Amino acid sequence: MKRALYNVIIMVFVPFLTFAQSTVTGIVKNSAGPLSGVTISEKGGNSVQTDRNGRFSLSLTRNKELIFTSVGYVSQERTVKGGEDLEIILQSSSQDINEVVVIGFGTTKKLTNTGAVSSIKGTEIRNVPTSSVQNALTGRLPGFVSVQRSGQPGRDASDFYIRGVSSLNSDGNQPLIIVDDIEYTYEQLSQINVNEIESISILKDASTTAVFGIKGANGVLVVKTRRGESGTPRINFRAESGMQSPVTRLNFLNAYESALLWNEAIANTDGDNTNQPFSAESLERFRLGDDPYGHPDINWYERIFKPVSFQYNTNVDISGGSESIRYFISGGAFSQDGNLYTFSNEGDQINNNYYYRRYNLRSNLDVQATKSLKLRLDFRTNFGNINSPRAGNIVGEVFDFNKIRPWSAPFLNPNGSYTYANDTQDLLPTVNARLATAGYNLDRRNDINILFGGTQELDVVTTGLSFSTRIAYASVESNVREQARDEIPVYRYYPYTDSYLLKGGSPYVLGNYTLRAYQGDYNNRMNFQANFNYDRTFGMHHVNSLLLYNRESYKTKGDKSTNWIPQNFQGFTWRTGYNYSEKYLVDLTLAYNGSDRFQSDKRYGLFPAVSVGYNLSQENFFKEAFHFVDLFKLRASYGVVGSDKVAGDRYLFQQVYNGGGGYSFGETHQSSGTIYEGNLGNPRVTWEKQRSFDVGLEMNVLNNKFSLVVDYFNNIRYDQLVTSQSLPIHIGVGVSPTNIARVRNRGVEFELNYNDHIGAFNYNIKGVLTYFKNKILFQDEPMPAYPWLKLTGHQINQPIGYLFDGFYTEENMPDSPKPTGGYIVQPGDLRYKDLNGDGIIDDYDRTTIGRPNIPNTSFGLTLGGSYKGFSFSALLQGTTGYSFSVQGSGIEPFQSQFQPIHQERWTPETASTAMFPRLTTNPTTISSPSSYMSDFWLIDATYLRLKTVELGYQLPDRWLPFKINNARAYVSGYNLFTWTNYSLYQQDPEVTSNTAGDAYQNQRVINLGIQIGL
Repeated sequence: MKRALYNVIIMVFVPFLTFAQSTVTGIVKNSAGPLSGVTISEKGGNSVQTDRNGRFSLSLTRNKELIFTSVGYVSQERTVKGGEDLEIILQSSSQDINEVVVIGFGTTKKLTNTGAVSSIKGTEIRNVPTSSVQNALTGRLPGFVSVQRSGQPGRDASDFYIRGVSSLNSDGNQPLIIVDDIEYTYEQLSQINVNEIESISILKDASTTAVFGIKGANGVLVVKTRRGESGTPRINFRAESGMQSPVTRLNFLNAYESALLWNEAIANTDGDNTNQPFSAESLERFRLGDDPYGHPDINWYERIFKPVSFQYNTNVDISGGSESIRYFISGGAFSQDGNLYTFSNEGDQINNNYYYRRYNLRSNLDVQATKSLKLRLDFRTNFGNINSPRAGNIVGEVFDFNKIRPWSAPFLNPNGSYTYANDTQDLLPTVNARLATAGYNLDRRNDINILFGGTQELDVVTTGLSFSTRIAYASVESNVREQARDEIPVYRYYPYTDSYLLKGGSPYVLGNYTLRAYQGDYNNRMNFQANFNYDRTFGMHHVNSLLLYNRESYKTKGDKSTNWIPQNFQGFTWRTGYNYSEKYLVDLTLAYNGSDRFQSDKRYGLFPAVSVGYNLSQENFFKEAFHFVDLFKLRASYGVVGSDKVAGDRYLFQQVYNGGGGYSFGETHQSSGTIYEGNLGNPRVTWEKQRSFDVGLEMNVLNNKFSLVVDYFNNIRYDQLVTSQSLPIHIGVGVSPTNIARVRNRGVEFELNYNDHIGAFNYNIKGVLTYFKNKILFQDEPMPAYPWLKLTGHQINQPIGYLFDGFYTEENMPDSPKPTGGYIVQPGDLRYKDLNGDGIIDDYDRTTIGRPNIPNTSFGLTLGGSYKGFSFSALLQGTTGYSFSVQGSGIEPFQSQFQPIHQERWTPETASTAMFPRLTTNPTTISSPSSYMSDFWLIDATYLRLKTVELGYQLPDRWLPFKINNARAYVSGYNLFTWTNYSLYQQDPEVTSNTAGDAYQNQRVINLGIQIGL
């Protein structure tokens, strides 16, 4: 009986045990949480997909090798055993040929795309610890060229260009920015919370930008925001805390070292009796530092700027819905502090530091109103505050030798009172005194965007036809709040008599603050779009088409001549594409649009483009010969696009009259206003145009593990609006820009990707490179006296100056050319080449030097990997092919603080090793970059940065309490290390050229974050 019962138990339960052992369950995630729709395939066996919560269950039949695949992610293989509960984390991929990328007013598959498009997912840049989207894109996309000019909180967004610059107008090189099909400005883009972004694409050739017609010549950056998916609500929370420090820490010489150089400079300066050298006793006091009030020695940079400040970022979003309603709601708060120490007086209750505060809210709602009608309602707002000290540019203050010196004043008097720089011309209160008492400027900004739209399927008319329309409103309102105190009591302390003397004109006590307010930006933008879309497949034939009407009206206050007068744009766009078996591809685009910036008969233009592609990898003969090649596509495009971003008056075709000063009439003074003629109007003015040619190769091999994209482009920007330089000045009146200039810009781009795995270790390598070179073909400059003075034929914004030819010495001075103007050179001055051989150095000896201040070569190398829950990524980014120079208070003695490079100056003893000219107090010497710019001062700004690093760990599900389905902790860094090839300047390589180099310094950030999903 017992044996029979035992046999029954075995017969009943063994099949269940066998089934459990041959069944694999688990969850599939990405860095943001569970992934739905992932395909899990057993080699040669069953396959299933993950549900909306990312979970799956698969019965094993033949093999224990599983493949996890999803569009846009790197496939994974995993050896499993029955009964195992898996947790798989997929990494984003940029080389999936079936991935859909966003273009202008639509989407396309990578496999059938014929245009030059580069894209990135929002998840790839979401953890970069920077406030601005454009900063996070640096080094990640081919064709994207950027420079970050400042690190000031709230004003640290990079300037960026697509495929470099082609226009002689500075504003004429800014790309068009489109967010959910609505135009944004540079500033509005920097206000977006990156947590809201689904993907970003850059459109680079005529076939992708011609749909924007008159606005497409500079390339287009397209942002698509996140939207909800059907399913139970998903809540994601992210919190970050970052520590900031300057990328370049300034180093100025102390009082003793600076005084020695001052003495030397005075001895080198003929006829300079305005300052007496420091005595030996004073030098000794500075060296010993034993007289802090009689001989102070203050490093103002170290005392004003603290080494570390902090930033904080918090985001929460919720998404979900049903088949009829889907929603995505996101809110965020970002806070970034400045690098100044706190000097505010007790009781003031004000913050005089730099800081940035931003609060974002977005709601994207999708409604399936009927089976064929979809509605959408998007709302976005952000509030931002940018605070800065009313004391002015504090970096510039500590650089400026004429405002403060190491020995000018003690930091505070012994009794705690403030003092002033008593040995300078302006006699300003010390920097800390003004920071503590002068007040602040607070820029407050509010952005609102609302979009309502709908799509009606028209399959009742014909299959694949739909009609969409949307209306969008965007507004910006900002104002400036100024809390100001103009005069403060400052005293000079006399240590030898222990007495104080109030500075003349200063009050005895601190006065009350004066509150002032000013209007800032105030504008709104209305956009209306309506379009028919057609997308249908007939056997091996696929056709898609778009017919779009687009109208926009932009109004702004502030410009008196056009105050609140709308700027209008409207046009029609037609685009159609055809492919046969995803093998032969062709796209045609035609835009007809215009702007009211131009006269009625010059207002509209036609912008055509054509692109073709040939996917050889779809040919049978190619598949048989190269079975390891997954994609081999050749494509080319050609078209004409335009740009209406021009300098000068808004309506260049109109004659301008300006209000002048008063004029006295009559026997007794009676003043009357005057009007004078401004620039002559140009009735034939129109937009700039560009002929764009692009040819590209896209290749994927080894099961899409390796991909390569190569593009060559050649653009001619013609009819450029520039002011004629050949008209004689004695015509007595200014003229408006004319469509006469022409520039060629051509270059190449590369993008390489490699994704693979070794067991459970997944790794990826991505490299991007962009090279461009522009050339001015014509700009109507007068014929120069010598050919080397001509700028036509060179790059846009090509610097000109003198060619450094060593230092003057006693031996070479008799035979060397000398400058004009009566300046007598001395040994140790910079010597320049006499290009025209007339024996003198003057403007005729200047020529092209260095490179422009925008890099013509940008590159990035991303390395990433993951092992089970661990992940890492690092981005090495750099640029070359550009130059910068600094002048004035940034480098010149007696305008700048003395710096270590000044100790490398020329002296008779260091003549063979000197790296800096002799010191002199004369500000107009031949060695001054302000008076004689030369290639000695203009240096190669090539750099390499460890731009970003991220280390993360995704906590296993079994560790997670409550209803948490995803948790990830990470540490990330931004601008961690920078390598340059110069030592002359203490400057970030992205500094704006021909300035004092006193912008707020770019910041290094080390960031700690946690992400939780429910």
